[in-house]
Amino acid sequence: MKHRIDFSHAAALAALALAPGIGLAQEWVSVAKTDTQEALVDPASLTISGTMVELRAKQNFAAPQAAAKKNKTYLSSQSTYRVDCSGRKVAYKEIEAFPEADLQGKAVQKAKFYENNLQWMDAPADTVFGELLDYACEQAPASLPAEPPG
Repeated sequence: MKHRIDFSHAAALAALALAPGIGLAQEWVSVAKTDTQEALVDPASLTISGTMVELRAKQNFAAPQAAAKKNKTYLSSQSTYRVDCSGRKVAYKEIEAFPEADLQGKAVQKAKFYENNLQWMDAPADTVFGELLDYACEQAPASLPAEPPG
């Protein structure tokens, strides 16, 4: 008996895996771990945006964090960060918080920030933000200009 292989499903799955923002299995690399949280980065999310690096990170917290909504807490979040390597600063571009670890459960909080309202925070070495910044700047897919032209 001959077996017929149906490639239509494989092709559809491959197309999904290659589509921006969609993947079959997301890879997370742990870049910072403290007594209160662990931050993991999706290496495939690293992109260059002008003179900045952008990345997506997942954070798992040891204890529930207060959400913006009254009486809601979260144990994990997924954030998109904008990173200024030369200025050692990070800003949230998007954040989504979940009631359970590893981004499980229905989101309890979502926020999106645009270029004109990014809130830049210092990212000192040996902090979670510092480790996120160091990873992003070391692993960026292309070299960044030292200073913006002008």
